[in-house]
Order: sequence, then C-alpha cells, then structure tokens
Amino acid sequence: MPFDINAFFGHWPYWTLPQTSGDDVLRLMDRFGIDRAAMTSLRGLHGDWREANAETRAFAKAHSGRLVPVACLSPMNGGDGSALRELVAEGFAALRLYPALAQGYTLASPFADDLLSTAGELKIPVIVPTRPMMHFRFPPLAIEQVAALAGRHPETNVVLSGPNYLGEFTAAVEALQRYGNMTIEISCMQGFGDVTRMVEAVGADRVLFGTGLPLHYPACGIAKLDHSKLAAAPLQAVATGNAVRLLRS
Repeated sequence: MPFDINAFFGHWPYWTLPQTSGDDVLRLMDRFGIDRAAMTSLRGLHGDWREANAETRAFAKAHSGRLVPVACLSPMNGGDGSALRELVAEGFAALRLYPALAQGYTLASPFADDLLSTAGELKIPVIVPTRPMMHFRFPPLAIEQVAALAGRHPETNVVLSGPNYLGEFTAAVEALQRYGNMTIEISCMQGFGDVTRMVEAVGADRVLFGTGLPLHYPACGIAKLDHSKLAAAPLQAVATGNAVRLLRS
C-alpha cells in the first residue's frame, strides 16, 4: 500500500484536468491502491499561499488517516520562517518550494535559506521540484541549484522532485551521492528501469514513491514500482517506509 510523497488537488490554471477535486483525488488513490499521500493544494504553485494552505489544511483534516498536509510558501504576503513555524504548529509535516513557477525568488535567495534553516530546526523535509509535472511546457530548474541549497543546509532533508532521464538522471545521482541530506521522488522518471538504477546508485533509503497525481495519472507511478524488480525490503522502503520516516522525523 504505497505512500505518495508528491500528490495534489485543486485548481490548475494552465489547462483542464479530468480530475482535480479532493473527491477525485481520493477516488484515484483508491483505484490504484495508494494508501496515503502527502498533499498540497495546486493553488500553492501559482496563487496565494495562505489560501492554498487553508485548502490543504481543511482537506487533510477531513481525511486525517490518509492525507498529510504539505505547505507552500512564497516571499509574497508575509511568507517567511515565522509563517512556516505557525504552519507546522497547525499540523503541516513538510514544505514545498516552487521558485520555477514565477513566485519571485531563486534558491540562492535569503528567503530560501531562511525557510531551509527553519525547516531544519523543525525537522521537516523540504520538497523542491525541478518541474511541477512531466510536461515540456515547463522549463526545468537546474538540479545543481537544488543541490547547492541542500549543501548550504546539511541539517535539512531535501527531497528532489521532477528529474527525468539521461542528463537529468545523471545530475540527480551526482547530487544525491554528494549530499547525504538529499532524497529523490520518482514521479517524473521515465527511463526504462530508472527506479532500480537509482536505488542501485544511491540506496533504497534515498528513493521515494511519488505520482504527481492528478497532474500525472497515478497508474504510471504504480507501474514503475511493479516493474522495478526490486526485492521486498527495498521495494517496501521506496513505496512506503522512506516517506513515513521523513514525515515523522
């Protein structure tokens, strides 16, 4: 019963998605046997982070056995380390950063360092996507920028999200091998056998199951696990154990 570290719900402004509501997302999880998910309102990627986090809080509270709320913050409207502390006190278990979606900052900014430092103190992971989904409309953020952020904050768990195949896969492996506080989720990996190759390169405790639902159809993520040919123990770690460990740290 996998634990999805990279799931969403809600408003998506770029094109029409077949499933976006909370009920839609839960039905997708049920259909493909996804037990739990770390969830964020899609509004947090492009809109008011306060409104987005309120949506996420309400949805997670209504389904507390299955959904773990993940916060979004930007420098606008008072987003800073103090705001993150308040959100964690309210039950948020992780943070997502989206500098690539025109939120007005870079990963080299004082804002990013403030949040990473605060997340390290609070012992919550920070998910940093190079792209929101596997779609070539969105130019990817350089993996090296995420790695540099992780290097400046070795006390903080950084989940790399979004790398695909070929050069991105290689850059991701190099980043994880250099920085022990980095892990990676698999929602955008499309290379044949890449989940197994990543586990072989960095260890089963550094790779997390993620689908990107409903931006991605979750059957693709389940197929990556089914065809990985991992032994039982590393498969359980990737599918569930690593997410539980990070979110309970």
